[in-house]
Amino acid sequence: MCALSALEALPSARAEGRPTVVPDYAAAVRKAAHDIRTPLAAVTQGVDALLNLTNDGDGAQRLFNIVRRNVVLMGEVLASSVDRGLSAALPMTTVDLGELARDVADLIEPVLTANGQTIEVRVTGRTTGVLGDYGGLARVLLNLLDNASKYGPRGDRLRVRVRRRNSATIVSVHDHGPGIPRGERHAIFRAFYRTSGARQSQVDGLGLGLSVVRDVIDQHGGSVGVSCARGETRVWFCIPSREADGVRA
Repeated sequence: MCALSALEALPSARAEGRPTVVPDYAAAVRKAAHDIRTPLAAVTQGVDALLNLTNDGDGAQRLFNIVRRNVVLMGEVLASSVDRGLSAALPMTTVDLGELARDVADLIEPVLTANGQTIEVRVTGRTTGVLGDYGGLARVLLNLLDNASKYGPRGDRLRVRVRRRNSATIVSVHDHGPGIPRGERHAIFRAFYRTSGARQSQVDGLGLGLSVVRDVIDQHGGSVGVSCARGETRVWFCIPSREADGVRA
C-alpha cells in the first residue's frame, strides 16, 4: 500500500467501525512530516540555485538531478514513515550502506551549501550490504545529517564514515557543534527530548529526529550511540551485515 492510500484509508476504516493497525495516527503523520523536511529543503535550495544558473548547462543539469532525486527520496521517506506508523512490515532488500551514504550526501548538499557547510563521505575497506529498508535507512542518515548541520557551526565540514567491523557495518556522522552533555546522552533518543543546550539555542526542533533513528535501527536489529571528544560529536548506528537472498551489494 502506498503512503497516501494508507493515510486516506484510515478515516473511512474508523468511520465504518473496522479495526485499524495504527496505535497513534497523529504520531505517524507527525513523524512523516518531520522526515520530509530535509529533502524538501534540499529541493527548495536546488530550485533557487537553478534559477541563478543561466549560462552553466552542466551545473544546471547536476542541480536538476539533485532536485529530481530529492523528490523521489521524499516519496521513499514518506512511505517508510507511514509504513512504520502503520506497523506494516518494511520491504527489506540488500542495501549498500556506502552507496546510500553517498546518495544522501549528494541530496543534502544544497542545504549544507546554503549553511556554508561541506560534507565528506569515506567508505573504509570492504563494506558488505545489509538487509534493510532503503527509505528507512535514508531517513536515519538524513536525520543525523540534519542535526549535525543545524547544530554545527557555519563553515563546518561534516564527515560520514562507513566501515565494516566483524559481522556488522557501522555508519557514523561527525560534526563540530556544541556537543551533548554526558548526563544527557542516554536520553537523546527519546521522542520529544531536547538537550538543555538545544532548548537554550535558537534552533527550531521538536526532538523527534533521533527517536526516528532509534526506531528504524531497532527494526533492523541494530544499535545506536553517541560520543563526544576533542570538540567533535559522533553519532553512529550499527547494523548486522546480512544480505537478501545471499546476494552481495
